[in-house]
Amino acid sequence: MKKLTLLIFIVLSSFSSFAINGLLVKTIDNSFQEKWYKTISSDVPKFIENQKVFKNQTFYITAIAWEFELDNNSSANVNYSIKVLKPDGSVHFEQDQLPLLNGKIENKDLFQMSEAILKISFEEVDSFGDYKIEVRIFDQISTKSKVINTSILLQELPSYDSLIIEKEEEFLKWFEKYYESPKPETALSYFLFYSQSSLAENDNSFLPIFSIFLEIFSTNKFLYNQILDSYSEQDEITKTYLIYLLHYSELGTEEFFNKLEGIEEQVYTEIKGSKLPELYGEITDPSQLDMLWATFSANGSYKPILKLIQTLEYSRFQGSLDKFEASDQTEEDRQKAINNAIYDSLIWSFKSNCNQDKLVKSYSKWALQYENLSDIQKSELKKILDSL
Repeated sequence: MKKLTLLIFIVLSSFSSFAINGLLVKTIDNSFQEKWYKTISSDVPKFIENQKVFKNQTFYITAIAWEFELDNNSSANVNYSIKVLKPDGSVHFEQDQLPLLNGKIENKDLFQMSEAILKISFEEVDSFGDYKIEVRIFDQISTKSKVINTSILLQELPSYDSLIIEKEEEFLKWFEKYYESPKPETALSYFLFYSQSSLAENDNSFLPIFSIFLEIFSTNKFLYNQILDSYSEQDEITKTYLIYLLHYSELGTEEFFNKLEGIEEQVYTEIKGSKLPELYGEITDPSQLDMLWATFSANGSYKPILKLIQTLEYSRFQGSLDKFEASDQTEEDRQKAINNAIYDSLIWSFKSNCNQDKLVKSYSKWALQYENLSDIQKSELKKILDSL
């Protein structure tokens, strides 16, 4: 995918691995490809550059190239190779001739990201320490190459009690736009604080807050041992929250759940018999909007924004709230009135988030231009963007 050279040049100046014709992307961000492919070329995404990881934590490596040559058919042929060295200097991993660009290019002045993405994680047997990474981008047509050297530090996962949260303001600051600076290793500390704080007493805020934690833990399976280490030290209420988290994130193992006894076993039985509102199914309750916005805050992903855009279809329920009192108040009448309320809430939240979050607005502009939307969805989305 391409991005405008002039704009991205400004952003690249902050990358330590900046090079004149190549850039290494090294990130734990699961949605970095969406930020690249689902935003229009004039909107430059902000990549999260990670300098450290933990055992069993997934991270991604790929390359971006520019200033490459084209053949007589206006086609590019660029590949890249990667070598990862262990702290003792021996080879941990290497792979050659990964395809970066191969085919016709409309504008060679635009940046291109490789579709060859390496998904890597260090395992229990790997040594802690600094792992050197060397990436060589090679242009088969010009025979020019660019070598990029960087490293990533494999650290021991901190204990659950190494970070103590003391104030609700600290929690709320971490909670807001988590995706801009994700630190999953701290998530359990914040979850334990939440379960023991007055914030947990507000039933209306539970689903959006839990949605953020659910997204973080579901996509960071390496946190399971951290939860396991903390479990026995918690009181009954916090254990209930942890069982809830382990069940819905699918982190909890059969071995763990089979060992539960007494009240904890009863809690787990009740949780198994309950369901969370469907996140990407039919929207029937305003709480689902809050869950979608919260999930976006956790991962910066396009998927929840697309679902919210698709829900703009509910504009056809406008007026149903006013008509409800005079209607037969059937279940259908009631749901239409709720859908009217969902639409009103969605319009307000969409405008607010587009104003406050550049990525929401950028995803929305891309969706309006390229997504397969209905006429109603396009019209409603255009009105929102035009109003900003």
